[in-house]
Amino acid sequence: MKILPAIDIKDGVCVRLTQGNFDNVTKYNNDPTSQAQLFLDHGFLNLHVVDLDGAKDGQRKNISQLNKILSLRELSIQFGGGVRTLDEVRNLLKLGINRVIIGTSAVTNFEFTETILKSIDLNSITFALDFKVIDGSPLLASHGWQQLSQINLFDFIEKFKPRNVLATDIDKDGLLQGPSTYVYKDIKSFFPAINLIGSGGISSIADIKALGDIGIEEVIVGKAIYDKKITLEELATC
Repeated sequence: MKILPAIDIKDGVCVRLTQGNFDNVTKYNNDPTSQAQLFLDHGFLNLHVVDLDGAKDGQRKNISQLNKILSLRELSIQFGGGVRTLDEVRNLLKLGINRVIIGTSAVTNFEFTETILKSIDLNSITFALDFKVIDGSPLLASHGWQQLSQINLFDFIEKFKPRNVLATDIDKDGLLQGPSTYVYKDIKSFFPAINLIGSGGISSIADIKALGDIGIEEVIVGKAIYDKKITLEELATC
């Protein structure tokens, strides 16, 4: 199992949102680079970094913090937030980002999604398919989870067949009540070849093991770390 500790940046500092609500923000560390160094010191070489301001507004505002994290050369960074153009994707890869997250632009602009699939190595792209279950149907959200579409999660995967999928249940994120295992099971059943990245609601080592049991090989852990529900020493054993 590959664990990706999360660093969400808003106004230059490390924060966590609850259920994607920008009005429900908890600050944890004023220095994202020191947080990244802490993860590195505990043996975590892969990080998940999001510019929340960019995700909401479509303009990356925390690039200086990202550059500082990238100065820690040992790290492999998956980064997203405000990535809306092919040039931005290419520039981020040139900066040293290992995987660029495409979220809002993938959901709102299918032509752009097709362009990305044709132009960029699929191993370098992660599609962030954030969803909310409405009447049993997982519908995709965009713009930092602020806007809900009528696009079904499974329909999107069937149409575009992405390599890496980060699927987050908005209603689970930040609540520490366990991930949407039943949705993940269906995704892995219908699309066994994709690299499905688990995220949202993870509160314990047991949650992580449950995701591993259904074939998920990568998990993002955020609030459980910051609220000390899981220690970094425990995570290192996964």
